[in-house]
Amino acid sequence: MIKDQKTIYTNLVLLGVSLFGIYPLIPHKFESISVFLLALCSLIYRIKVPKNSIFKKTFFIVSSIYFILFLSVFFSEDISRGLKKMETTLSLLAFPIIFYLLLGKSIVDHFKIKLLFLKAYYISCLIFTTISFYLFEIYENSKYVTKDSNFYRIAIFDNSYIGEHPIYVSIFISIAIIFGFSFFDREKKISFKNFLIAFAQCYLLSLLLMLMSKGVILSLLMVFIIMLIKQKGLTKIHFFSLAIILITFFVLIPSENNRFKEIININTYKKLDENNSTSIRFINYKCGLKSLMKSPIYGYGIGDVQEQLDLCYQEENTNFPKKRYNTHNQYLFIWLSSGIIGFITFIVILFYYFKKSIQFQDDVMFSILVLYSFTFLFENVLSRQSGVIFFCFIINYFLWNNFNKKKTLSSHE
Repeated sequence: MIKDQKTIYTNLVLLGVSLFGIYPLIPHKFESISVFLLALCSLIYRIKVPKNSIFKKTFFIVSSIYFILFLSVFFSEDISRGLKKMETTLSLLAFPIIFYLLLGKSIVDHFKIKLLFLKAYYISCLIFTTISFYLFEIYENSKYVTKDSNFYRIAIFDNSYIGEHPIYVSIFISIAIIFGFSFFDREKKISFKNFLIAFAQCYLLSLLLMLMSKGVILSLLMVFIIMLIKQKGLTKIHFFSLAIILITFFVLIPSENNRFKEIININTYKKLDENNSTSIRFINYKCGLKSLMKSPIYGYGIGDVQEQLDLCYQEENTNFPKKRYNTHNQYLFIWLSSGIIGFITFIVILFYYFKKSIQFQDDVMFSILVLYSFTFLFENVLSRQSGVIFFCFIINYFLWNNFNKKKTLSSHE
């Protein structure tokens, strides 16, 4: 009887998690359905198993940033805009409720759910990559004569089905690549399975390089470097070899598709070039820091941050349309929104996630945290629905899974 109940509850939770396994394939306008289904399944679980323990401490820690940002709304002059921002970032509260209060210490087959999620997500990213390559062949745009990174990025963004920002696509693909390394058979290093996975990894990487989202690529490289440093028995030769590989990697990127050249071009920083993403970000960071210096303790309230940035853009004589360019730095945005308290709270939450990933020896969760933590330096990931939903799901799902299991997926393989 107990075994039958466990199977029923496992399938219920699996149903809720399943849409996140195919998240990259879900059209942008339907992404919130994933949250609703998981919340519904979790609520049913709570009703059926009302006495299961909850993770109250973790809920208060990880959801605290949402409450602080919500309070900042009332320090804003534009309260309606602030409330709209809080609606976008509702996942910061929704997923802690789902995993730590509704599901809590669950009597389900966690290994089965996680394994199916990882595989479904990985296959979904491979399908997404195939669809993208097809789009690149049929897409036409008179503005782009040659097929460079700008062409590929616009082809992804313009499509009525995908319609996703290339940066978020790059994040999804990078996470799939991280998952891919956990699939390798470490006992049989030379095997057909490992060959297929290596091919799939290269296939995913090719799309990542075509889209050329610099911040995400650099963040993924940091994941590899940090994970390499964590390994024991490394010598100077290993690090020297890594440096050679990285240099070769950047040199071999075709010049027409190498957006990293913007970074080392001195003209990028002398004068604003609206066709140069690094030049635009330089102005974003400059105005973000100038605004921060005016109110470093209290910030401006989440509803007024964009107005402060727009005023600075006008002072810098840019032609930026209003409300288009944010800080492009998640840490800076949170500081401007909720002051020093909000910033410190956000850092503490990230530290808490890192601490738990190390405590549970979960290299996959740790790698995803590294990826996001560095990407936050270049993007307001949590300011868009696509970014905040998946970040909040995957980090809280892994932590919840670890709370419920003494062994991680890697120890099973």
